[in-house]
This record gives sequence, structure tokens and C-alpha cells, in this order.
Amino acid sequence: MRILKSFRFWLPVGFLFVMLSASFILPAIYPELLEPGPPYLKDDSGRVIADPPYTMEEMPPLGSDKLGRNLFYLLLAGAKYTLLSAIVIALLRMVGGFVFGIMYAFLPDWARQMIKGVGDTFNFIPLAIIAFVLLTPLQLAFESGAMYSFQFLMIEIVVIAIIVIPSLGMYLGEEMKEYLKNDFVTVSKQIGASRFYIIKRHLRPQFSRHALVMFSEQISQTLYLLIQLGVLHICLGGLKTEEFGIMEHIPEYFSYTNEWAATMSINIQMVFLHTWLVLTPLAFFAISIYCINEISRFLKEVLLEDKLPVGKDEASSKKPVPSSRLEDPFTFKNRSKEEFH
Repeated sequence: MRILKSFRFWLPVGFLFVMLSASFILPAIYPELLEPGPPYLKDDSGRVIADPPYTMEEMPPLGSDKLGRNLFYLLLAGAKYTLLSAIVIALLRMVGGFVFGIMYAFLPDWARQMIKGVGDTFNFIPLAIIAFVLLTPLQLAFESGAMYSFQFLMIEIVVIAIIVIPSLGMYLGEEMKEYLKNDFVTVSKQIGASRFYIIKRHLRPQFSRHALVMFSEQISQTLYLLIQLGVLHICLGGLKTEEFGIMEHIPEYFSYTNEWAATMSINIQMVFLHTWLVLTPLAFFAISIYCINEISRFLKEVLLEDKLPVGKDEASSKKPVPSSRLEDPFTFKNRSKEEFH
């Protein structure tokens, strides 16, 4: 396929792949990079000049967190949790959405209208609020030690995927219902085609191209949702809370996964004093979302709008045919056409 030869496709894919690969390789080879840094910095005369969190000038390239850990390596190590979780969530949404959509498309009209009415009501509630309400009890259970970080991570992935499946399924179901009104589908039903046959021969080929585009779109939407949940201190893998206050309540948050939303959430209270601690993970989110949106845009142009990239050989073959080649193939030398009328 020419889609696999396009530079527009492989540039964002390659960037995300390199970042994911580095997220696995770097902590395995250099685990000391994720250890807490020096408690303070001294100049040549031995005088203390800085303490964590360090600025970008004091600890290149992106500074450090409040424990003195290099923020760049920390975010790079957490990329695997953020990006892979978003991919798995998007995959679960697509599978669940297509199953829900197929069932929705074949329901009677009264049942569809009832489900659509309930679904439209919940569409006015932000997904971040729904996820926050569902995951807060689990966050409290995690903080009390009732579950491990990995268990909490798996539950979060399932919950974040499930809350989108009904709306996505209804959207796909409406599209499938309209597609089933085509004449060739109606003829298939009249000659005895089963629902399984219609799904296999008509719906699956038609919506398989849409699935790739929607899958990439769901990844970027999941990353948007993770940012919002991070502001609410709901992060992948959970946050551990420790009290450092003596006379007042001063909670400090720590993350096992160091994923991007957790890194932003941990430092969000210092946004006015140390702005880079919040802007840096947001920048990682923004770059990743931009790459995924570019992939979605390219797939949409190629698969849905038929704007297939044209190579040099094909471009030369599609040049206008010279007028000499369009002349009447039946010409007679030294005799006029009128003689044969």
C-alpha cells in the first residue's frame, strides 16, 4: 500500500515509536537516572546555590522535580505507561463500540429511540466528571493499600474505556443503520441473507476503513481525558499521599508509574513558583497529541476521502493524452469522410 510509503505517515509514527522504545530501554540500562538527585548544588567555592526543584539551567535539559530527579528522563520513562495505556483504552473502545453499534443497528426503532434518549442525556456530562466519580473510591482503596498499583492501572483502563463505549456505539449504530438502507443490502435480505452474512459481507468491509481513523482519534481523545483527570489527581497507577505537615494538612503526592498526568498532578500546586514542572509534561502531551492527530488526518484523507498520494510514475502516467492520440482511429488517406456518407 502506498500509505506505508508516505513520509507524512511515518514521521509521527517514527517519533512515537522512538519515544516508546527509549521509555523501555533507558530505565533498563540506566536505572540510576531515575533516582533522586543531589539534595543541593554548590558553586566552586562550596557555597550552596540551589536546592530542588532545579531549573533548566541548573539541571539540563528540562530541570528536575522536587526530589531532584531529572524531569526529562522521568517523563521519558513514564511515556510507556501514558501512550500504551491510551492505545489499549482506544482499542477497547473500538471493539466495544463496534459490538454495541452492531447490536444497536439491528434493534427495533422503539428500543433505539429509548437508548438514544438516555445516551443523549449523559452526553451533556463531561467524561472527566464521570471518570472522577467512578475512580475516586478506587483511588481511596489504593491509598489504603487494598490494591496494588498495577491492579489499579488495569481497572482504570477498563473504566475509562467503558464510559465512552455507549456514545461511540450509538454513533456507529446510527451510521450502520443508514448504510443498511442501501438497495444492495435490502436485496440481500430479500433473498435470505442472515444478519451474520450482512455483517460479514457488508458492514465489516465498509467500516473497517473508518475503524483505523476512529482508532487514532480515540487515542488523542484519551490523552485529552488523562490531562483532565490529572488535574483532579486521578492518574494511571494511582497516587500515594504522604503527610509532611506538623500543625497543618500538607499532603505530598508520589507516583509509582511516573506517567505524564501523574507528573503534572504531583507538581500542580507549584505551578506559579516552578511553572516548568507543569508545562513540561503538558508539552509531552501536546507533542504526542499533535503526532496522533497528523496520523488521523492522513488516514482520513487516504482511506475516507480517497486522496491517495501519487508517485512520480503514476503522476507521469496520468498526464493528459496528446490531442493527436484522440483523433478518429478510422482515417482514410487521400479520401474524404464525406465519400462514405
